[in-house]
Amino acid sequence: MNSKLNISRWVFLALAAVTVIIAVLYYLVVGTIEPAFKAGEPTPRADLFLNWGYILIILGIVLALVSVVFTALIKGVKGKTLLIAVIAFAVIAVVAYLMSSSAFSQTYQAGEITYSGKTHGMVTFGLNFFYVTLAVAIISILFSVIYKAVKK
Repeated sequence: MNSKLNISRWVFLALAAVTVIIAVLYYLVVGTIEPAFKAGEPTPRADLFLNWGYILIILGIVLALVSVVFTALIKGVKGKTLLIAVIAFAVIAVVAYLMSSSAFSQTYQAGEITYSGKTHGMVTFGLNFFYVTLAVAIISILFSVIYKAVKK
Protein backbone atom coordinates (compact mmCIF):
# COMPACT_ATOMS: atom_id res chain seq x y z
CA MET A 1 0.00 0.00 0.00
CA ASN A 2 1.19 3.50 -0.78
CA SER A 3 2.46 5.21 2.37
CA LYS A 4 1.70 8.70 1.08
CA LEU A 5 -1.32 10.46 2.54
CA ASN A 6 -3.91 10.59 -0.23
CA ILE A 7 -5.84 13.72 0.72
CA SER A 8 -8.22 13.62 -2.22
CA ARG A 9 -9.39 10.13 -1.26
CA TRP A 10 -10.16 11.21 2.30
CA VAL A 11 -11.93 14.36 1.14
CA PHE A 12 -14.04 12.28 -1.25
CA LEU A 13 -14.92 9.81 1.50
CA ALA A 14 -15.89 12.63 3.87
CA LEU A 15 -18.10 14.30 1.26
CA ALA A 16 -19.69 10.94 0.37
CA ALA A 17 -20.40 10.28 4.06
CA VAL A 18 -22.05 13.69 4.47
CA THR A 19 -24.10 13.08 1.33
CA VAL A 20 -25.30 9.73 2.69
CA ILE A 21 -26.22 11.34 6.03
CA ILE A 22 -28.17 14.08 4.24
CA ALA A 23 -29.97 11.47 2.12
CA VAL A 24 -30.93 9.49 5.21
CA LEU A 25 -32.14 12.64 6.97
CA TYR A 26 -34.08 13.59 3.86
CA TYR A 27 -35.98 10.32 3.73
CA LEU A 28 -36.46 9.98 7.51
CA VAL A 29 -37.14 13.56 8.60
CA VAL A 30 -37.59 16.05 5.80
CA GLY A 31 -39.37 13.54 3.57
CA THR A 32 -42.23 13.41 6.07
CA ILE A 33 -42.88 17.16 5.85
CA GLU A 34 -45.74 18.00 3.51
CA PRO A 35 -44.86 21.41 2.09
CA ALA A 36 -47.51 23.69 0.64
CA PHE A 37 -45.98 23.74 -2.82
CA LYS A 38 -46.45 26.87 -4.88
CA ALA A 39 -44.67 27.44 -8.16
CA GLY A 40 -41.47 29.38 -7.68
CA GLU A 41 -41.32 29.00 -3.89
CA PRO A 42 -38.66 26.82 -2.28
CA THR A 43 -39.51 23.77 -0.22
CA PRO A 44 -37.52 22.23 2.65
CA ARG A 45 -36.91 19.13 0.55
CA ALA A 46 -35.50 21.02 -2.39
CA ASP A 47 -33.50 23.45 -0.26
CA LEU A 48 -31.67 20.69 1.58
CA PHE A 49 -30.41 19.00 -1.58
CA LEU A 50 -29.87 22.19 -3.58
CA ASN A 51 -27.79 23.82 -0.85
CA TRP A 52 -25.68 20.68 -0.48
CA GLY A 53 -25.32 20.57 -4.26
CA TYR A 54 -24.07 24.17 -4.27
CA ILE A 55 -21.56 23.32 -1.53
CA LEU A 56 -20.33 20.28 -3.50
CA ILE A 57 -19.91 22.35 -6.66
CA ILE A 58 -17.94 25.04 -4.84
CA LEU A 59 -15.78 22.43 -3.08
CA GLY A 60 -15.21 20.65 -6.39
CA ILE A 61 -14.03 23.85 -8.06
CA VAL A 62 -11.78 24.75 -5.12
CA LEU A 63 -10.29 21.24 -4.96
CA ALA A 64 -9.72 21.21 -8.73
CA LEU A 65 -7.86 24.53 -8.57
CA VAL A 66 -5.85 23.51 -5.49
CA SER A 67 -4.88 20.18 -7.05
CA VAL A 68 -3.65 21.94 -10.20
CA VAL A 69 -1.50 24.29 -8.11
CA PHE A 70 -0.06 21.45 -6.00
CA THR A 71 0.63 19.34 -9.08
CA ALA A 72 2.36 22.29 -10.73
CA LEU A 73 4.49 22.86 -7.64
CA ILE A 74 5.39 19.19 -7.13
CA LYS A 75 6.05 18.25 -10.76
CA GLY A 76 7.49 21.60 -11.71
CA VAL A 77 5.17 22.50 -14.58
CA LYS A 78 6.71 25.10 -16.83
CA GLY A 79 5.17 28.54 -17.07
CA LYS A 80 4.76 28.16 -20.83
CA THR A 81 2.57 25.07 -20.44
CA LEU A 82 0.46 26.77 -17.79
CA LEU A 83 0.08 29.88 -19.96
CA ILE A 84 -1.07 27.78 -22.94
CA ALA A 85 -3.68 26.05 -20.75
CA VAL A 86 -5.01 29.36 -19.41
CA ILE A 87 -5.20 30.86 -22.92
CA ALA A 88 -7.00 27.74 -24.23
CA PHE A 89 -9.50 27.98 -21.37
CA ALA A 90 -10.10 31.67 -22.10
CA VAL A 91 -10.56 31.01 -25.84
CA ILE A 92 -13.10 28.25 -25.15
CA ALA A 93 -14.96 30.56 -22.73
CA VAL A 94 -15.07 33.37 -25.31
CA VAL A 95 -16.30 31.04 -28.06
CA ALA A 96 -19.01 29.64 -25.77
CA TYR A 97 -20.08 33.16 -24.75
CA LEU A 98 -20.27 34.33 -28.36
CA MET A 99 -22.35 31.27 -29.24
CA SER A 100 -24.80 32.08 -26.44
CA SER A 101 -24.81 35.90 -26.62
CA SER A 102 -28.27 36.04 -28.22
CA ALA A 103 -29.75 33.96 -25.38
CA PHE A 104 -29.09 36.73 -22.82
CA SER A 105 -31.83 38.89 -24.33
CA GLN A 106 -34.48 36.15 -24.34
CA THR A 107 -36.72 35.33 -21.40
CA TYR A 108 -37.71 31.74 -20.75
CA GLN A 109 -41.02 30.63 -19.29
CA ALA A 110 -41.62 27.27 -17.62
CA GLY A 111 -45.18 26.99 -16.40
CA GLU A 112 -45.95 29.97 -14.19
CA ILE A 113 -42.30 30.89 -13.67
CA THR A 114 -40.53 33.31 -16.01
CA TYR A 115 -36.74 33.28 -16.01
CA SER A 116 -34.75 36.33 -16.99
CA GLY A 117 -32.58 36.55 -20.05
CA LYS A 118 -29.53 36.45 -17.79
CA THR A 119 -30.53 33.04 -16.41
CA HIS A 120 -31.30 31.72 -19.88
CA GLY A 121 -28.03 33.09 -21.23
CA MET A 122 -25.91 31.62 -18.42
CA VAL A 123 -27.48 28.18 -18.86
CA THR A 124 -26.89 28.36 -22.61
CA PHE A 125 -23.32 29.56 -21.99
CA GLY A 126 -22.66 26.61 -19.64
CA LEU A 127 -24.02 24.10 -22.12
CA ASN A 128 -22.05 25.65 -24.99
CA PHE A 129 -18.89 25.65 -22.87
CA PHE A 130 -19.39 21.94 -22.21
CA TYR A 131 -20.04 21.17 -25.89
CA VAL A 132 -17.00 23.14 -27.10
CA THR A 133 -14.78 21.50 -24.46
CA LEU A 134 -16.09 18.08 -25.47
CA ALA A 135 -15.39 18.78 -29.14
CA VAL A 136 -11.87 20.02 -28.37
CA ALA A 137 -11.20 16.91 -26.26
CA ILE A 138 -12.40 14.57 -29.01
CA ILE A 139 -10.35 16.40 -31.65
CA SER A 140 -7.28 16.28 -29.36
CA ILE A 141 -7.68 12.54 -28.82
CA LEU A 142 -8.08 11.88 -32.55
CA PHE A 143 -5.09 14.08 -33.38
CA SER A 144 -2.96 12.32 -30.77
CA VAL A 145 -3.87 8.84 -32.05
CA ILE A 146 -3.32 9.77 -35.69
CA TYR A 147 -0.05 11.56 -34.89
CA LYS A 148 1.32 8.55 -32.98
CA ALA A 149 0.27 6.16 -35.76
CA VAL A 150 1.92 8.26 -38.46
CA LYS A 151 5.05 8.83 -36.35
CA LYS A 152 5.78 5.07 -36.06
